[in-house]
Amino acid sequence: MKFIVIFFLLTSACLAAELKIEPIYGLERSLQAEPKPARYRTEIFLGIRATYGNKLIAAEAEVNQSNSDNEFNGVQVKTNTQNLLLGARLIPVANEFYNIYLRGGARFRQQEVQTIQNNTTETDKNPMQVDPYAGAGLGLKLGGLISINAAATLVYNRNATASEQYDTQYSLGASFKFGNR
Repeated sequence: MKFIVIFFLLTSACLAAELKIEPIYGLERSLQAEPKPARYRTEIFLGIRATYGNKLIAAEAEVNQSNSDNEFNGVQVKTNTQNLLLGARLIPVANEFYNIYLRGGARFRQQEVQTIQNNTTETDKNPMQVDPYAGAGLGLKLGGLISINAAATLVYNRNATASEQYDTQYSLGASFKFGNR
């Protein structure tokens, strides 16, 4: 009996589900470990986010990338950061004009750091870092197929000092709905 109820709930949730694709633009404040001493920097990122679910809960996946070029004491540092965020979104407040959502999951981060000093180039590919994230957002609906979304997300960064263990990410995006609703 339980199997039938679970199967019915999953089937109805999938039939009522919709896919939303969202190009995103944002700012992220994150720890830059190289060159020493480590410090925080704010950079622009571009990416794409997809959500799949119903009006109450959805799975989300986001891919974004940022590039930075900084110079410190005669040392030029070029950083390429790629993030993959996988998680879930809970939508406790929704109507025909707006929605408020909570999000959480895991961020997978890969960084490549190129250091140029005295005409010598050294490239380091940092190991993949996995950190939990949580955040909230607001979506303003423009008709039935498009919405503008603003979100703030905190990512726990275990490699940072104890006083600053959270990377912050602010994003703005426009989602386009695909599905049977």
